[in-house]
Amino acid sequence: MTISLKHGLAALLCCGAVTAQAEPSSVGDYWLIHQQGGMYKNEAFVVDGEPANIFQRPGGIRSLGVFRLYEEGAKPTMTAYDVEVDCAKNRVRLKGAQNVDKFYNDIRPVKVSTQWQKKPETWLAQSRDFLCQPSQRQAKFMIPMGKMLPTQMVATAPGLFQLRNREHGRDLILKMVDQAFDQMPARNAPAKEVVR
Repeated sequence: MTISLKHGLAALLCCGAVTAQAEPSSVGDYWLIHQQGGMYKNEAFVVDGEPANIFQRPGGIRSLGVFRLYEEGAKPTMTAYDVEVDCAKNRVRLKGAQNVDKFYNDIRPVKVSTQWQKKPETWLAQSRDFLCQPSQRQAKFMIPMGKMLPTQMVATAPGLFQLRNREHGRDLILKMVDQAFDQMPARNAPAKEVVR
C-alpha cells in the first residue's frame, strides 16, 4: 500500500460516518505550500509534514503525501500524491496518485509519470523544498495549518478558497482602477491644438 492510498483512505473514512473510529495515527501536520487557479477555480496544495508520515526509502529517498484540493465541483475532492524526494541530488518525482471524491465515496488511481522531474511544476518543487530546506519554509510562503485529522484538513479548503477569491476580486478591482487612471488625461497636460 502506498502512502497516498493510506492518506486517501483515511481522508475518505473520516469524511463519512466513521469519524469516531479514525485512528490517532492518521493525524497529520499539514502545511499549505502552493495555491493556483483563478476565481472559483482555485487549487490548494497541502503537504503532510508529520514525521511519522514521511517514509524512508532506499538510497536516501524520502516519501511524503501531497494533497491537491479542488474548488471546482466538477473535479474530485482532492488528488492524493505519493511524492519521492532525493535531497542529495535535489530532485523530485511522483510515485503514484489517487483521486478521492467524498461525495461519491470513490478512490480512483491517476496515471502519472514516475520519472525524476527535470523541470518540476511549482507545487512539486515546493514539495521537494519543504523536505530539503525546512529553514526556508517561511521565506517560500509555506503556511503551517497545524496538526489535525485528514477530514479536518479537507474541511479547511472552502475557507482557503474563499480567501483566494477575495484576493482575486481585490486584484480585479485594483486592475480596473489602474486602467481607469491610465485612460484619464494628464492633469497639467497642455490642451491639444485643433487644426482647421
